[in-house]
Amino acid sequence: MLNLSRLRLLHELSVLGTISAVAEAVHLTRPAVSQQLGLLEDELETALIERSGRGVQLTPAGRRLVARSTDLFAIVEEIEAEVAAANAEVSGEVRMSAFGSLASSVVPIAVKQLLDEHAQLNVVFTELEPSEGLRAAAAKQTDIAIVDDLVSAEALANVLEFRPLCIDHFDAVVSSKHKLAGRKSIQLSDLAHERWALNQSAATYHTFLLNACFAGGFTPKVTTSSRNTAVTLEMVRTGCAVAVLPRLALRHVEDDPDFAILPIDPVLNRRVFVALPNGTAKRPAVAAVLDALALAAGECT
Repeated sequence: MLNLSRLRLLHELSVLGTISAVAEAVHLTRPAVSQQLGLLEDELETALIERSGRGVQLTPAGRRLVARSTDLFAIVEEIEAEVAAANAEVSGEVRMSAFGSLASSVVPIAVKQLLDEHAQLNVVFTELEPSEGLRAAAAKQTDIAIVDDLVSAEALANVLEFRPLCIDHFDAVVSSKHKLAGRKSIQLSDLAHERWALNQSAATYHTFLLNACFAGGFTPKVTTSSRNTAVTLEMVRTGCAVAVLPRLALRHVEDDPDFAILPIDPVLNRRVFVALPNGTAKRPAVAAVLDALALAAGECT
């Protein structure tokens, strides 16, 4: 009989790419994962994995099995959702991820609402960049991943469902003492000769802004790179740099007299989506989280 747990490990390998990554995701040792995949091959009497350089890759039979397993896991999700729906109380655990600006704005509002309305529901949150969130959702390490359209999700379209959440605009932020502070809006090229604070570790965000600057005819002079938005804002507050940040990340400083937030013309924005494994949205607990996120996004944007 086909073992679903072992089949899920093969599916996760197809998404995560290495046995080490799968082992970390499912909290097993690497040898244990290899052993389980070996047992799956024995059960099916078919080679599913082959060595490729220092790593592994799925054989044609392995790829076909993963493709078929997508439908199988969708059916399992539907069965679990039907069982959960029989319980009138929204309960259980929902794992959610989001990137920085959504994590500091929409997510806390949604979680607070859920805590108030569903005492038996446990929401576990992890901050992940969009590309990380997509992989986590595809590997079912998270139930809900908030992502944006700056990262390509085409390769995972067969295993994930996407729901629009909001549109997030990018604004320039400068010190209130900066020469541009009194402007109602600016062009990106107005920042061509400034020192920039730009998070270079957030690859898609970094590339998006670089391309926008290139289109404006300049390359930004990056003097500060920090994953922590608070560090970026302090550099701006003291006049050490300027920054272009998502509007949702600037909600906490909108009324701070030390900053000037300047809309950019033409508009820079990104679309934000919720990504979740196919069939997951039918679970009452997940549906409750999706509703709360939609309400919170409407409040923040």
